[in-house]
Amino acid sequence: MSLRGVEGQFLKGKFLPSELVEGVNKRDKHSMRLLLLTLLMSSFAWGKPTVLVSYFDPFGKAPANNSGTVAALILAKMKSTNLPFEIKLCEVETKFDVSFNQLKDCVNALPERPVLVISLGETGCEMKAELMGRNLDRTKGPDNSGVERRNTPIISGAPFAVGFNYPLPEMYCALSTDDRKELAISNNAGSFVCNNLSFQTTLLEDDLNFGFIHVPSHFCRDVKSKNDKIASNLLKMIGYGVEVSLSINARPRLPVTKAELEILRSENQNDECKKSFYKQARAWDEKTRWSIFKGN
Repeated sequence: MSLRGVEGQFLKGKFLPSELVEGVNKRDKHSMRLLLLTLLMSSFAWGKPTVLVSYFDPFGKAPANNSGTVAALILAKMKSTNLPFEIKLCEVETKFDVSFNQLKDCVNALPERPVLVISLGETGCEMKAELMGRNLDRTKGPDNSGVERRNTPIISGAPFAVGFNYPLPEMYCALSTDDRKELAISNNAGSFVCNNLSFQTTLLEDDLNFGFIHVPSHFCRDVKSKNDKIASNLLKMIGYGVEVSLSINARPRLPVTKAELEILRSENQNDECKKSFYKQARAWDEKTRWSIFKGN
């Protein structure tokens, strides 16, 4: 297993801390100061909380995997500010089951459980935050080990879908109105290695605040110019995700059925941002354009 660090350094078996990106707008500065104060108080009491961010190696003969490029950009944006939390990166291979075990190794290598785990993968040409993992491996081609799976349950006897428990609604609402337009809320992480890793992590490491976010693929038009903004938005989302995760001991899972979603849609009618979030969100039993979308 290998880990990637600051300025593209390739390190074996080591994590590197990170710092928050500059450039929040004026409206966000007060909220960010409150966030930093909250985290600072927590760090004095318990030590620095850690966020683990994983990304995939290049798939097939591709020259890169954009999840790794974005992760490197996140670290490149880190300045000298001494924030009371750390971000550590973990590279995993695009292989069924192997990626989950590698992520678990990264988690276990930390001195304490991370306050938040965000896995990044690439697919399509837009950024999309995932609500759930599905108990299904189905591919039209092999992973990096040459393994293909056709309609195979990931874990026999497990539920068909399991909601992630990262604080995605709050992370979504941390973004500006314009930036929210660049983030799709997805109910389908595909049926390849991204979903395989996500489902196993959610079900078998259920004490983790875990979530999955897809970034545009490396082959998309203008992806290099878009990556900088994507990395900035991810940093902002992670910061607010840490704040919420520290304030809630047991984070409820995100909804997976239409019935669960309808309750949340009704409960959030007076919150314009969350109302927008749950309006965009779809359950596994609701038809959506993601129904046939294959992830990394």
